Amino acid sequence: MNKLKFYVRQWIPRFFLKRRVSTSLSDNQVYPNFCLKASHDMTVFSTFRMHPVYRAILEHVSSKHAQVYLNEILKYPEFSSHWESFKINDKWGSPKLKKYQGIGHISSTTLRYVKVLNDLRLNFKDLSNLKIAEIGVGYGGQCRIINSIYKPKKYTLVDIKPALMLAERYLDNYILHSAMEYKTMNELEPARYDLVISNYAFTELPRMIQDVYLKKIILHATSGYITYNENHMENFHSYTKEDLIKLIPGARIEPEVPLTAPGNCIIVWGSTNISILNPVLPGVTGVKKEFITA
Repeated sequence: MNKLKFYVRQWIPRFFLKRRVSTSLSDNQVYPNFCLKASHDMTVFSTFRMHPVYRAILEHVSSKHAQVYLNEILKYPEFSSHWESFKINDKWGSPKLKKYQGIGHISSTTLRYVKVLNDLRLNFKDLSNLKIAEIGVGYGGQCRIINSIYKPKKYTLVDIKPALMLAERYLDNYILHSAMEYKTMNELEPARYDLVISNYAFTELPRMIQDVYLKKIILHATSGYITYNENHMENFHSYTKEDLIKLIPGARIEPEVPLTAPGNCIIVWGSTNISILNPVLPGVTGVKKEFITA
């Protein structure tokens, strides 16, 4: 979450849109309208991950951050045989790719998704046969990365309708192990999930929307992994990380590695391990937990 993303999200709607009530930092109608167009138009879909509107919201992980994600992943040999499968995430949407020694060409966003997958593996072990809910889904990249290794029983994607339509268009190009479900806030019924995931999105929502997700998903979830973003719009009155660890039973704060913005962190609960999001193996130097500018 860099400053460019934050400001683009605020200034795009001011200059190009009629005033309206937003449900998140990315819900400014320019982004939803683009998602809608990309979900219907193959020409737009074929290059959506390089479009400026989309890159302002999602496809903007810096090379510095990507390298740290990779360094963290490479500490563990478990994924060494899966890189070709991970790189298939970049087959659609024409993302910007970079070549890494021993891995080949891969996007920085896909590296971030693999880093999250590794965190999930370390915290919750086997993700197969779980009922997973993801709040704020991007184009479905995290879902596909998880499905490339594990076989979740059910995967519920939760977002605004245009984002869900784009995610479905993207994910329909892959064979997934999960039974897929695409739901907006108002389509959701309270349900129990084994794991809830949110990469920044939940913490960018206004408090009244956060309350809906807390009641329908998060407080019913056995375990969870939420990347917390400190970039809140003031009038959203979003919950702070201190608020959330009080609201969610058993929740704790772990460092975000790399730290993408001051104040960011990971909120975890239901983990089978304690304080392992940045484990240091014998003979491996740990990554210093400091803010890395994009």
